[in-house]
Amino acid sequence: MTRETASELGKFSPRGERRIIYVSDPSSIARRYLPDPTTAEDLRAWVDEVARARVDTFIQEAYTQGWTTYWRGAAFDYDARPQHRRFLPLLDAGVQPLEVLLDQSHKNGMEFMAGMRINDNHGHVSKRQGVGAGAGFLEANPQWVLREAPPGIYYGLSTPLDFTFPEVRDYVYSVAVELLERFDLDGLELCFRDQRYFPPHKGPECQPLMTELVARVRALLQAQGARRNKKLLLGVRVCATLEECHNQGLDVPTWIARNLLDYVAPADTMYAELNAPYEEFAALTRASDCLLYPGMLPWSSIRARRRLADRPISLEQQRALVQNFYGAGADGFSVYNHFVPLHWAPFYPMMLEDLDEVRDPERLDRGRRHYVFEPILAGSIGFGKDRAETGAIKADKIVLERQSQEAFGYYRFRMCEDLSTVRRAALLFRAFHMTEADQIEVWLNDTPISSQALRRRSDEARPDAMAPVDIDTKTSLGLPLVPEPEGPCSTCYFELQSPPAVYGDNYLQVKLQTSDPDATEDIVIDEIEVMVVN
Repeated sequence: MTRETASELGKFSPRGERRIIYVSDPSSIARRYLPDPTTAEDLRAWVDEVARARVDTFIQEAYTQGWTTYWRGAAFDYDARPQHRRFLPLLDAGVQPLEVLLDQSHKNGMEFMAGMRINDNHGHVSKRQGVGAGAGFLEANPQWVLREAPPGIYYGLSTPLDFTFPEVRDYVYSVAVELLERFDLDGLELCFRDQRYFPPHKGPECQPLMTELVARVRALLQAQGARRNKKLLLGVRVCATLEECHNQGLDVPTWIARNLLDYVAPADTMYAELNAPYEEFAALTRASDCLLYPGMLPWSSIRARRRLADRPISLEQQRALVQNFYGAGADGFSVYNHFVPLHWAPFYPMMLEDLDEVRDPERLDRGRRHYVFEPILAGSIGFGKDRAETGAIKADKIVLERQSQEAFGYYRFRMCEDLSTVRRAALLFRAFHMTEADQIEVWLNDTPISSQALRRRSDEARPDAMAPVDIDTKTSLGLPLVPEPEGPCSTCYFELQSPPAVYGDNYLQVKLQTSDPDATEDIVIDEIEVMVVN
């Protein structure tokens, strides 16, 4: 494969033929889509639906928090949660659900891989389901569990393993061995979706330990592949930025440089990130044979999760997301947690067909693209206001301080669009606490937006002020909430043209020219939307 160096957005075309990786998590499909009990025919029908979306690689996560899922072996505990008991008749009859998925995927021309969650922090869910927070290995070896919990609520209820211990790394490696010995897999995906593997602040110095584990798995795949006379793939799912990976002990640049990986899938755990700098991964992958598949997630933010509840992002939003992926140098995308909002399960097969609509870069401009930029966390999660557990800020915003002599701010938003070639485009932003008496000036990329072009509408309340609801139980999501902006809200909007809009990163700039003398709260602008129509 040709070696390239990614240096600018929009420079590269996707490599290879694989465009869509579809990852099924351990529980969502089992709990909300497959019948109880589940038959082999039910599993085959599900795979057929995935294949109709022109998915290239099907991944079933088969190991999590010490348990196996979709298969049962003598050396490991089978997942005891209720959603996995629906497979017991098959297992008792000697049929491994993972084998059924594998065979049917191959019949449909799809690669099939097993996923392994290297750590999982769903202990709170396990306890709610009455089965404890971890499997026997974890409960028998409490000395190997991370007890120094970072700020936040999940870690206190879960049992993440401490990978400073060689016994822990050996245990996870042994899972990979059994999976490859028992099943004719096309490869493994190591999922680093939960961001704690080493004691707090020890991630950077412990990187060689995780690199050793990744290298062992790579060697295992090479050995198994040699016996089968085929190449077995190794992919990793990691944080959305290299800085976050570094802080968590994941030395992705070294993994790529040492040719340990066939692909890397950077992403947030649950929320689609339009502004993430995936080009920094492309700069590494384009100099290697490693491919890049950023993650397509079900919602754009925790606000959207409350607002949409059991519905995922729209097809228009998916087009925008994938447009930015390809613009950053991606070779395709990886669908992850996309099926979590499955209370609308009858529509799940039809939703899968959206993936085919956004699969190929040359088809993306055949329909509208809806770019939605809003705070991913917005202070609503317990790891510190506006920050993820990795320390990354997940809530970009403009704050216009009323008491400031220079109340000014800017918001970076990414659109990998050449607006000179489209029929129409428009941008809106919401300014919370802005009253009718407030007067603002607006620029786009240092170009002023005239008062005639800038239109404004006063809204009574923010459009998504819903209480968080768990889509399973219809109860609280269990997240400690920081109050969202309330009170007056103004929606401002204007038509977009090129120039001043550019392909890639754009900057909305806003200045408070005249402040309402009766208003006291600072103006917050943290939601931007762009609609593009060819």
